[in-house]
Amino acid sequence: MFIHTLWLLALSGLAWWQSEQILHWPAAWLSLLDYAPYGIVAVGLFVGVFLNRIRPVAILLVLALSTFAFNYYAAIQPRTPDIPFFFVLLGLALPLNLFLWLFWPERGVRHWGFNLLTLAVLVLQMPLLQSLVYDLPPHWVEQLSAPISQDPLFVIHMPMVTTVVAIVLLNLMVVRMAMMRKPKVLDQVVLFVLVLMAYALNNLAIPELWNWMATIAALMVVLSLVFDVHQMAYTDELTGMAGRRALFESFMGLGRSYTVAMVDVDHFKKFNDTYGHDIGDLVLQTVSRVLSGVGGGGKAYRFGGEEFSVVFAGKTPEQAKPVLEVLRKQLETTELKFKHHGKDTTTKVTVSIGVAERNASFKTPEEVIKAADQALYQAKEAGRNRVVVFGEVKEVAKGQKSARIRKRKA
Repeated sequence: MFIHTLWLLALSGLAWWQSEQILHWPAAWLSLLDYAPYGIVAVGLFVGVFLNRIRPVAILLVLALSTFAFNYYAAIQPRTPDIPFFFVLLGLALPLNLFLWLFWPERGVRHWGFNLLTLAVLVLQMPLLQSLVYDLPPHWVEQLSAPISQDPLFVIHMPMVTTVVAIVLLNLMVVRMAMMRKPKVLDQVVLFVLVLMAYALNNLAIPELWNWMATIAALMVVLSLVFDVHQMAYTDELTGMAGRRALFESFMGLGRSYTVAMVDVDHFKKFNDTYGHDIGDLVLQTVSRVLSGVGGGGKAYRFGGEEFSVVFAGKTPEQAKPVLEVLRKQLETTELKFKHHGKDTTTKVTVSIGVAERNASFKTPEEVIKAADQALYQAKEAGRNRVVVFGEVKEVAKGQKSARIRKRKA
């Protein structure tokens, strides 16, 4: 989440910085800017359809249609005295659309019946806005178009109603995100898109600014798709921890000195058989929450099933073991409370941990993990709920498979 905020702030900073310089851009750059939003949107639509995501597709279409409408009415504004009211309506429609598509059910782009409705909602807004420009009573137009202040030096130039709607929707989006356990990247991106486009609406005297802000906003949505896919590939959905792919990629930057701990939930099969898979998931989430708080420079990963990994860069097993003992004891004293057959139930969970380091005998990550797995098997055989470093006890018998690839005892 923090990383996503950083790149969004960086893009927003670029957008604001160049908004001050845009009138001094070369003519060729400004000509390209007329097409840039549509180019970015086209790329985003391809990626969104490929990844089967309807919400970002809808948001990109909103940006494209809004940009087209803005440029069309900006071009004919000098010849049509009542056209500025269209920008008031656009200032209402854009944030309302962003809010709508943020809450729109994600059913993928291949759900044809539902997506025909999505397309209809998008397309029918254009003639509706156009009719409102010409059909609303004059006193309504006057009231809706009234600015917050007549002072030309006042920083907000948008009408009162447009400003209030944008602020209210922005706050609702923030509250929604704060209430979500695992907000998506797109949820955060839409906040920034709304702010950028509100800034463009607030500076209608610079038409080029709209295309610039729309380009950056569309780029944010496209990048949100990329980061969303990255998050799915590298993050375990159940626990929110980094997954196995992230674990093996982390080894590329660890150098020649590191220690790996393999952590396995004791009697996990019995949890599932006795209480059901929902409680099994609760066990895994509880273990992941404790492991994610590992100290001593460790980093925890979901390896798969009921197995986790903790990697200590630049640490020896002797340095890592006390940290792992703290985690083991913390889990041992953590109570799991849940309903089972309508009754309040309390139980506890323990883990066995095997530890190994990279050295002359184990040079690759796979070899280190296998050694840690052998130590984990020894911890299980010694009675579970303990930390065993590879080599501390007698090696397993020749031909004994590692704990990860054999059918281990529950």
